[in-house]
Amino acid sequence: MPKHVISIDCGGTNLRVAVMDENLKILAVERVPSVHGDGYQLAERMCDLIHTVQSSANVSIDAIGMSICGIVSHNVVGRCGNLGLENGYDFLGHFQKAFPNVPIRIANDGNCSAYVENRFGSNKGLSDSAFVTISSGIGLGIVHSGEMIDTPMEGGRLLLEYRGKMYESEYLLSGNGIVRLCEMEVFSISKAKEFFDAVAAHDLNALRIYDIWIRLLGTWFANLQLLFNLEAYAVSGGTWRAHDIYLEDLVKVANASIACWHLHPIVLRSAHFEEDVGLAGAAALALHELEK
Repeated sequence: MPKHVISIDCGGTNLRVAVMDENLKILAVERVPSVHGDGYQLAERMCDLIHTVQSSANVSIDAIGMSICGIVSHNVVGRCGNLGLENGYDFLGHFQKAFPNVPIRIANDGNCSAYVENRFGSNKGLSDSAFVTISSGIGLGIVHSGEMIDTPMEGGRLLLEYRGKMYESEYLLSGNGIVRLCEMEVFSISKAKEFFDAVAAHDLNALRIYDIWIRLLGTWFANLQLLFNLEAYAVSGGTWRAHDIYLEDLVKVANASIACWHLHPIVLRSAHFEEDVGLAGAAALALHELEK
């Protein structure tokens, strides 16, 4: 019989809940603002939306998958800063009471995205791959031997050195990070698009900072490759919209850093899922639970 799952995409701004089939087709979906600072009320809103979309789709539910913007390890949700949940919340226990006997899987949003890109998206058919989003922050998910690595922390938390100080990588390399990096290098912009426009126009100050950004981001990718030897990276996010400006340089720098190790070359390509990656990732996670 066809399988139907509940997919929950919980971001810092919006909460979306859908019924999806085994081909990731959305049968019913609801979107509302996320609840901040109250895990119980957020979980209750999720449960209400589950009932709503299930009624709209008029199907039985086989599993529940949830993608959330925070720390998750083995279904335990920890700190979710963008949701105001400093100590996390027991979403698993809440759902188990509300939906007994329904398999449930929860994961960080980057991990969910990596899994769905590996199973259904641009990394389909690969054994070892990753998903990276470079937007206001930096998200990362890894798939090894076809299985999602349930890494609790986000890729943007990896540390780098700049001007003798240590920074979280997204502080300087994300879309917002580019603005900070330019400010530190005395080049005033209000958003990353202005930076890439200046690079494309061959502004000398912008090109000088561009070289710093490319070197740091290339090293970030090289370190991932040294750890996981991935076959490809599916990339998305706001800065990726400008990838025609920097992709060739970034791949060159990143691969030069690992050349002596004879690993897989670093391959960066556009992610298949964009706006619906959270819903698709959570659904793929739920479907995977049914295969165990």
